[in-house]
Amino acid sequence: MVFCSIRVRIIWAIIGISAGIMAGAVFGVQYHNYSATTLAFISSIFATLLMLLHIWYSKGKLSYWSKAKFSFVTISCLLVWIAALVGMVVCLVVAGVKGQNLTHEGLQHENFWITAVWCWMTFKWSMMIWWYSRIYSRDVMNPLTKSPPTPPTLD
Repeated sequence: MVFCSIRVRIIWAIIGISAGIMAGAVFGVQYHNYSATTLAFISSIFATLLMLLHIWYSKGKLSYWSKAKFSFVTISCLLVWIAALVGMVVCLVVAGVKGQNLTHEGLQHENFWITAVWCWMTFKWSMMIWWYSRIYSRDVMNPLTKSPPTPPTLD
């Protein structure tokens, strides 16, 4: 993902937004798995933040961010992805200990296998925000020695 175009990064984030919203609706309405529903919507929020980060970078708006703002985003996302990764491991252990399965009946109500999937997705999106905010921070915060950095365009 690091070496693909900014347009592909934005499209990838949009797919994550729609996946989180659709999965949250399905797991809330059909399966009544509210932990997976909550994490799917949280994952969608982080995919939205990643999309905005890419758009702001492509439009040059991140050059107005202070180092403190980049640090806040980086540290916040680091804490979220650590919590999501720990949550995923805990969900996998609990699902295994409880003997939960992935049948239609097993998916009804709280199923920690599915919750682990959405912990993973939250981990993925928050880790990508962490990763790209570090890359974009280096790009826009470096002293201008020769010419100003040119952000990629959406064209």
